[in-house]
Amino acid sequence: MERLKIVVTGGSGRVGRHVITCLASGHEVINADLAPPAEDAPACGATYIRADIMQMDDLRQAFRGADVVIHLAGLDYDWGCPDEAYINVNTRGSWHVLQAAEEAGVRRVVLCSSISICGLQEMRPDWKPQSLPVDERHENRPVYAYGVSKQIAELMGQSFARRGTIEVVSLRPLAVVLPETLGQYIDFVDAPGRNWLFYYVTAGDLARAFRAAAEVPGISGESFYIGADDSSHPQPTLDWAARILGALPETLDRARYKSDPRASVFSNAKARRLLGWAPGSDFAQLRAAHAATRHDDMEKV
Repeated sequence: MERLKIVVTGGSGRVGRHVITCLASGHEVINADLAPPAEDAPACGATYIRADIMQMDDLRQAFRGADVVIHLAGLDYDWGCPDEAYINVNTRGSWHVLQAAEEAGVRRVVLCSSISICGLQEMRPDWKPQSLPVDERHENRPVYAYGVSKQIAELMGQSFARRGTIEVVSLRPLAVVLPETLGQYIDFVDAPGRNWLFYYVTAGDLARAFRAAAEVPGISGESFYIGADDSSHPQPTLDWAARILGALPETLDRARYKSDPRASVFSNAKARRLLGWAPGSDFAQLRAAHAATRHDDMEKV
């Protein structure tokens, strides 16, 4: 594998730390972020450069000599920012990254999009899955600003890819579960009457997807859902999906849910096929490990 110079915007963030650690074993990695990595972040040999994605000059300097840029910086949905902030930072910031990367002669930009692009996580009565599983061919109808900002960023990425001077790949992570947030996520999905679609991806699996998106040659203008094979709901997927959605969609891969009753409502088949990536998680095992840890902690007390 060719050793690449990879710049990661937002590398000091919760996901960014996992991505940088995953990349650093085989590549030269630059962390371009407003804040330096936390003191407890793994020492992986990455170089830190202070950079603001809203400042083109910062990005031009950070991207100098880079082969690949992985763009993670932006405002996260969980932060509850004002709508205008999501549109301003996530869309303008993505444009700045794409423009500065093209100017610098970067080969490829990997954008961190989101499941929110499809609008299904909004759980609106007027917008439900048109097929199961949902894949990249499914129509996107976001209403809220965060999802709209990601949709615009992907469209901008496609426009740069069409120019033919730079490759652009967009990854759409499902709900990212970090080791330190697993308990919170389990509490969320286990809440009585939870009206949701019970999708997830571990931070480690997501980091490997970003590495694959940086390394696999010949891919541009493509988007990928990045998620676990299974659901985080303990019951068979078609059972709880029928209750929550009111009815199952007409386009339904019954064979998939027969062979794997707890299969996710989102497909990762495209990422498997084109990126050679596959998740390694099993939510039943994650639950068991978390329960064992809690038991050990209670015994210590």
